[in-house]
Amino acid sequence: MLQLIVIVLPFIAHSQIITRDSIPITLQQVWEKTLNNSKQIKVDHLKVAAGEEAIKDAKSKQLPEIGFNANYGKLANIPVFTNGILHDANFIPLEDHSIYGATLDAYFDIYNGHKLKTNIQKEVAKKELSHYIEEETTEAIHYQVAASYLKLQLYIELEKLVKQNIKQNEERLKQIEKLHKAGVVLKSDLLRAQLQLSKQKTALTTIVNDEQLAMQEINIFMGDPDEQVLKPIDPIDFKLNRVALSYDQYVENAISKSPLQKIEEQKVILSELNIEGLEADKLPRVGLFGDYNYSYPQIKLYPYSNAPYLLGVVGIKMSYDISSIYHDVHKDAAAKIQLEQQKIAQENVQDQLRKDINRAYKRYQEDREKIEELELNIKQAAENYRILNQTYFNQLSLITDLLDADTQLLQAQYDLASAKISEQLHYYQLLKNTGNL
Repeated sequence: MLQLIVIVLPFIAHSQIITRDSIPITLQQVWEKTLNNSKQIKVDHLKVAAGEEAIKDAKSKQLPEIGFNANYGKLANIPVFTNGILHDANFIPLEDHSIYGATLDAYFDIYNGHKLKTNIQKEVAKKELSHYIEEETTEAIHYQVAASYLKLQLYIELEKLVKQNIKQNEERLKQIEKLHKAGVVLKSDLLRAQLQLSKQKTALTTIVNDEQLAMQEINIFMGDPDEQVLKPIDPIDFKLNRVALSYDQYVENAISKSPLQKIEEQKVILSELNIEGLEADKLPRVGLFGDYNYSYPQIKLYPYSNAPYLLGVVGIKMSYDISSIYHDVHKDAAAKIQLEQQKIAQENVQDQLRKDINRAYKRYQEDREKIEELELNIKQAAENYRILNQTYFNQLSLITDLLDADTQLLQAQYDLASAKISEQLHYYQLLKNTGNL
């Protein structure tokens, strides 16, 4: 029996949808509009752009560090406790209480354990990760759009079948009413025929509602008004077998091209670079430095003087953080654990890709075989209905047999349309999992 979820809405909704102008559209056109209007894709694209700026920022750290500072203040008289702090102090009077200065300093790394290089590589890996996430988002949205488009095609096809069935049932009901008035058939036959017709009209309302919901999904993807009426013009089935590669070839493509796989690869690279960065922290830092200082008064070198002075220093500076040897022990261990975790996660993604590809591959082959079988089934169901229709009106069969044959024919037609849509959906699953959608 054909199973449909009934949503009770006024039947006038159907007449409204078919009287409005519809816009012919292909799946490719929906993809193109979605690519231009998807907010999630725009967000991921901005993340990629931010990653490019982060790379430039990391590279800019290779330039010298230059700083400037200036100060101005007032000095208090200087107390001198010649007899200890428990006695009154003698104050050294100052002729000028002003103090001011300006300093220009610079530092240029010669060697820092390749930390700058590692940071640049990290930012490059992060940007690549954002790029692959954008690709995966695009693939996922393409698949969601394809699923909605195919769903709309299925509902439109089912609407045609049910409308045709309703017309047929109305004509049959008129004949049964005539026979009932003539006393040829029982009242129960008339009631069963009326109930059958009522169920189909209710089912049609449900189909139209589902059709409108599918249209809304597609319109939202494209950034168009929800109420826009669409007319898919792509063929509902593939005339030729589009899956030309073997299962192993699809798996090989997925491992080399799938954004999911590339995302995990970048995460492994980032974990490795994180370990390299921790190792760089344990190495000495060597660089050139220079200071140019203008100050007043001259109290840095003896003899002191109430006069401004200039002092410049250039040289080589080396620093080493000894505490990093024992402070970073647990950081190192955590980084190594994270690396192993990412490697296992990468293997898990590969396993899941193989499962998904195998499932879609086999289901696609099943759909193609099922389509051939269902086409024969429709011929048999149509012939069975024809025979029972004749025998019933010749008083040689029951109304229940005729109505069952009618339902079986409609179910067979629905199953065929569903199998054709399923064939396409599994094909798009293969493309998505291999990074080709």
